[in-house]
Amino acid sequence: MLYKLDNVKRIHGGKAIVDIAQLNVEPGKIYALTGPNGAGKTTLLQMLAFLDAPDAGTVTFMGNQVLYSEKQLQPLRRRVIMVDQQPILFSMSVYRNVEFPLKLRGLSEAARKTAVEEALKNVDMLSFADVMGSHLSGGEIQRVALARALVCQPEVLLLDEPTSNIDKNHQPIIENMIRSASKNDKISVVFSTHSMQLVEQLADHCLSMEAGKIR
Repeated sequence: MLYKLDNVKRIHGGKAIVDIAQLNVEPGKIYALTGPNGAGKTTLLQMLAFLDAPDAGTVTFMGNQVLYSEKQLQPLRRRVIMVDQQPILFSMSVYRNVEFPLKLRGLSEAARKTAVEEALKNVDMLSFADVMGSHLSGGEIQRVALARALVCQPEVLLLDEPTSNIDKNHQPIIENMIRSASKNDKISVVFSTHSMQLVEQLADHCLSMEAGKIR
């Protein structure tokens, strides 16, 4: 099992914004997370990304309980990558943004160049390689952030509303990237969305959230 959540709660302002008795997520699948605003979708994604810790309950990843020690979390955050609904790019070019995590991983310049160009080509952003991130539209930033995430070849990709800022002409690019990541690269994917069309086109499983609970 990829993730196993038991009696997990996240409390904010005295209210349980995530309250999950049990949830099992299988590896190699695409999961869609649906529900109204405020249902707890983003918080759950942050917990699956090990960016937020539960106030109660246990989270198990690949058979190992997550203890939320910094020593344990650091390598986990390289295996699991989340792209926010409104991602932030570094104050550098599109090319350097996508290259940055590869430099941290110690890849050679030649290997970085090949990987970055391929990733940008896949999101139709190669022609923007020298453009500063601050000069991009919201949808363009979203595509660069997705390229930056996938170039790291994570085991798990978590996406918060991946098409919300994308114009209709470029939405198929995002859909194809998610599909390819799962089927070709064997990356497990969990994404939140309000689009039932996206759920029908991509998801192997759909999880519906309401008031912090999985329905």
